Amino acid sequence: MKPRLLFISPIVPSPDGPGLAMRPYYQIANLSQIYSIHLLVAGYSPISTTNTAHIKPFCERIDYLYRYRYSGWKLRQWNRCRRFMDYFRHLFNGHDLSFALDSADRQYLRHNKTLATIARMNFDRVHVFRIYLDSIAEILKEHGLQSFYSLDIDDIESETRRSISGLFSLNRNFVNAFKFKNESITYFNLETKSIPAYDQIFTCSHHDRDMLQNRFPDKVITALPNVVSIPEISLNHKSDHKFTILFVGMMDYYPNTDAIIFFAERIAPILREKSSQPWHLRVVGTPPRKKWMRSLKDFPEIKLSGFVKDLKPEYEAAGIVIVPIRGGGGTRIKILEAFTHGIPVVSTSKGAEGLEVKNGVHLFIEDDPDLFADACIRLMNDHQLRDEISHRAFSLAVSKYSPEIINHIWTETLSETYRS
Repeated sequence: MKPRLLFISPIVPSPDGPGLAMRPYYQIANLSQIYSIHLLVAGYSPISTTNTAHIKPFCERIDYLYRYRYSGWKLRQWNRCRRFMDYFRHLFNGHDLSFALDSADRQYLRHNKTLATIARMNFDRVHVFRIYLDSIAEILKEHGLQSFYSLDIDDIESETRRSISGLFSLNRNFVNAFKFKNESITYFNLETKSIPAYDQIFTCSHHDRDMLQNRFPDKVITALPNVVSIPEISLNHKSDHKFTILFVGMMDYYPNTDAIIFFAERIAPILREKSSQPWHLRVVGTPPRKKWMRSLKDFPEIKLSGFVKDLKPEYEAAGIVIVPIRGGGGTRIKILEAFTHGIPVVSTSKGAEGLEVKNGVHLFIEDDPDLFADACIRLMNDHQLRDEISHRAFSLAVSKYSPEIINHIWTETLSETYRS
């Protein structure tokens, strides 16, 4: 009999969704070799409309619950009220900021029948993906579910929001900078309160693990990297009269929007002047807000392709992938995907943060716009250099970021658990 694992996720895991869906998918797909898995999706919407076909073969059971009592405009009003009350208590009573927008409505879920039923089951391990679902774990404990509790924080939410606040400040958007600064404080408080209650903590990188270990020296914290599937057959890259540069990212995430505007305003003009061949940038992902799109109207080389379900044709057509990210947190799955598809990458240091890569070996890392553009031009003009960089990057992805890594790391932690 396999030990039983309750896996709690904010989204239905999927191999072709955003990073929030991919990370739990690859964990569950590999952990199903070790555990009998019960998946609980504590979702964002009242009804789950996401197809579970990808994840269902790896789970003995899947339950879904909506983690708020309201939806639509009522939920927005509830969020505004809770945030105002939280800030009011902080300002006048010295109360620590504690309301995280993504967290569940704890009072409402205390009476949820699904949680009460799950709490009566026996699990060898309860695994919570993302710290804002800690309230779900707390309610299960209140209902009497005793188990080994582990938490995958992925990236450190307080650090991610602090970085985004700094990015807004850099762009002189002080209202959003203030908002994300408060969110950073809120998540720092949530981390301080919640993390000590868990038996095992996972982060997405050694960089984040070391930062968190300094705050919680007595906790067992393990780096569990983001992974990507390794294609069985290498892509046949198409040649075009225009060199294709590719950016992949959800444009409703501000660091991605900033990255494209930064490229358009600071890097594209240099490429226009210095490049000896025509080029264009394809931006794949949900389009940015209209006010950001207006910033790109003077750059005909930049094509917004919108959401694309199958990225394979995009990688086939791409000569290089760029990641001019200047804020955010975690590790960039978009870089790992480029590695596995044999596409060389030019990134900022923030974009490559947390990955075990070397500048000039697996990719080029440049923060200065002139040097970033020069790295792009070097790769555009040198086919042999593109092959060498992409070959080394592919080997790195296979050795350190393939899904089998998850099984290895979890097997080690499982052994440590039983020994203790």
